[in-house]
Amino acid sequence: MANNQTATNTRSTATPQAATSATTSTANNQGEMPGSLLGALTPITLMIIVFYFLIIRPQQKREARNRELINSLKRGDKVVTVAGIIGIVHKIIGEKELSLEVIDGTRLRMLKSSVTQVLERNSELGKAETNKEAVPPIATKPKSLSAFGIRKSSLRVKRAK
Repeated sequence: MANNQTATNTRSTATPQAATSATTSTANNQGEMPGSLLGALTPITLMIIVFYFLIIRPQQKREARNRELINSLKRGDKVVTVAGIIGIVHKIIGEKELSLEVIDGTRLRMLKSSVTQVLERNSELGKAETNKEAVPPIATKPKSLSAFGIRKSSLRVKRAK
């Protein structure tokens, strides 16, 4: 029975020491946490800052420039659309639409957001309203084929017999 008590006393004395060493190791791990957490967050923070200055900020500037371009559209501006159509703004229709004159009398109704570039401000259409003769015809028919360096003899087709 004495041996049993000694084993119990040994266990009880070992238990507080083990608990103390476990508490000390936990305290050491908690002491290391802020340093390791700061070390782990620094690269992530730097990546977020780099993404902001390389990707997000330039995109915001482009959007602001595009918004300014769309809001400054006026009648007579020569513009290029997303589809590559070049025309002159004939009329602004509301907040989001415009009428684009592509060829004399041919008008397309488009969204303002489809305009990507302004080539000229207040070009031919605005001036043409005051002076109808100021707008030259778009295409003229050549008077003869010699204007293109083509002789009539070269256009003859030989027929097989």
